[in-house]
Amino acid sequence: MIEISNVVAPAERALSKTFGREVRLGEVECLSDDDRPNQLLRLRDVSGGSPASFIIKKVVAEAYDPSDAAASDTRRFLSDSTGAEFLSTALAASLSPRFYGGSHDMGFFILEDLGEHRSLVEPLLEQDSASAGKALLAFSSSLGAMHAGTIGHSTSYEQLLRARSSQAGIFAPPLTGLGERVNELQGRLDGMGVHAGTEYARDVHAVINAIEHPGPFFSYVHGDPCPDNVFWNGDELRFIDFEFGGFGHALTDAAYGRILFPSCWCANRVPKTLVSKMETAYRTELVKGCPEAQDDRTFETALVTACAFWLMKTLSRHLGNALDADRTWGIATMRQRVLARLEAFTATAEEFDRLPALRGTAHSLLEKLRSAWLETPTLPFYPSFQRESVSWQKPNVEENA
Repeated sequence: MIEISNVVAPAERALSKTFGREVRLGEVECLSDDDRPNQLLRLRDVSGGSPASFIIKKVVAEAYDPSDAAASDTRRFLSDSTGAEFLSTALAASLSPRFYGGSHDMGFFILEDLGEHRSLVEPLLEQDSASAGKALLAFSSSLGAMHAGTIGHSTSYEQLLRARSSQAGIFAPPLTGLGERVNELQGRLDGMGVHAGTEYARDVHAVINAIEHPGPFFSYVHGDPCPDNVFWNGDELRFIDFEFGGFGHALTDAAYGRILFPSCWCANRVPKTLVSKMETAYRTELVKGCPEAQDDRTFETALVTACAFWLMKTLSRHLGNALDADRTWGIATMRQRVLARLEAFTATAEEFDRLPALRGTAHSLLEKLRSAWLETPTLPFYPSFQRESVSWQKPNVEENA
């Protein structure tokens, strides 16, 4: 366990100010693995107040430098703490744990204790299809509510961000640097004999422009809304872990089910009929803050664009290594992921008749990889949609894709 004695006193002061009474902390319980870049601790309020306990999340990196917003550990902590505070205050609904304070300089913040951690992983991997479907629909509705409730509030988020670090940028980290990565990807595709012309470049430019200029879809995005980053007990849903969060294009979150949970160790398929229901549930909430999403053409274009973004991100990051050798991450291999996202994007672009040149290039790449990777099995459906009950062992998940 990390040494926490230096954060107890400032945490007590922050909590005492928040609740207007003396708060004394003790009875420390470690909730996270030792190899995490941050530590989760439960501390009891030994002064006998309510709530009876709190969660402290603290950076454990030895080289943590709060003044260097470009450093990975600092950037992730900055996004995490700012997102937690922003959502705790910006939304009418409770879609995240309440934020009680913290210190950017010391690298910790304090959250509401939600109790025993349960997530969407359990219904997807070990429960039945009804439980999984209920969870995914709640997830989608909550995403829509989060996006709708934060549209138009980027200034408030930026103020919180700048108060912590004047160097920080407002955009979610996953949405930056896309153009450079796509240029590198183009060179790799050319080397594989997958040639694309000016219309392909035009489609790619349109995707990059839409992601960087979201227009009416400019909202707070989680950036990594994976099943294990969602607290879910069957009735209550809260988003947690905002290390990749920031303001950006809302549909980059909303497309997760359709594009096969692109940043997640537990990436599998969801039945097409359920994906459609998820997007309807999401859109029903989104239009409350984004009336433009009522227009089918506008929403469908944004959805295809988000899928294209995740496909390009997947290919630019993983195609090169996957060509050399396959490897398993979580419950699927990288080749399975690459093939499945190519399939998902081409099917989506064809369904809504968007981005024809990019769709054609993706199809050509898909056919070439299918021929080269004949032994790669199809990415499966989540176990809950295969049979009524399964048992599973949590694999190594130390990567964000």
